[in-house]
Amino acid sequence: MWGWGPTVSFGRWCGSCECCPRLEYFWWGIGHDILPTYEKISTIRRDFNSDCPRCGRDKETLIHALKDCPRAQAVLVHAGLNSNPLDGNHCRGVDWIEEVARSQEVKALSDFVTVLWNIWNSRNNKVFQNLEEEAKVTWERSAALSHDFRIFNLLEEPSLRKPAVKEGWRKPNQGMVKINFDAAVKDQKTSFGIIARDHEGFVMGVGLGC
Repeated sequence: MWGWGPTVSFGRWCGSCECCPRLEYFWWGIGHDILPTYEKISTIRRDFNSDCPRCGRDKETLIHALKDCPRAQAVLVHAGLNSNPLDGNHCRGVDWIEEVARSQEVKALSDFVTVLWNIWNSRNNKVFQNLEEEAKVTWERSAALSHDFRIFNLLEEPSLRKPAVKEGWRKPNQGMVKINFDAAVKDQKTSFGIIARDHEGFVMGVGLGC
């Protein structure tokens, strides 16, 4: 079976990442290491050349296609990722993504995933159409997609609106008393408070205890 599967932290970052919906399968594919790289295909077809179709220097693993290939690195440098995110050796793409995610806020992580998706699309253009585009073109496409998706979210109403909830104290019916209770625990000590009010809102009693 392909892939080791993502960790719990990777799943949490996937849930918080505000990317274009079309990137969800790509994000999931990185986590499970199932993107059809040449190295992955060579495990099925024994006569298949696993070298990177863009640089030809190393086997095209997932981490090579998105990070270590000079073509991919050029795009990441345009995106401003020319320091820690490009350092270190990683065996799996999910390990690299997790390392980057720990130092990025949600918006930056969403932009990062968008850049990776466009790097993968650029790689596919080379494989299937023999078209090799400049790193600047790939980066500009990533920036435009992130910008347009963010503007769309600001202008469009969500498809499922959150129900309006009015918070606050509600008075009981006449002749009844409403009792509110709250408690807290700190340093092995428990404190609680009680307040009783009638239908007019008058405080009829307050209690505190430990």
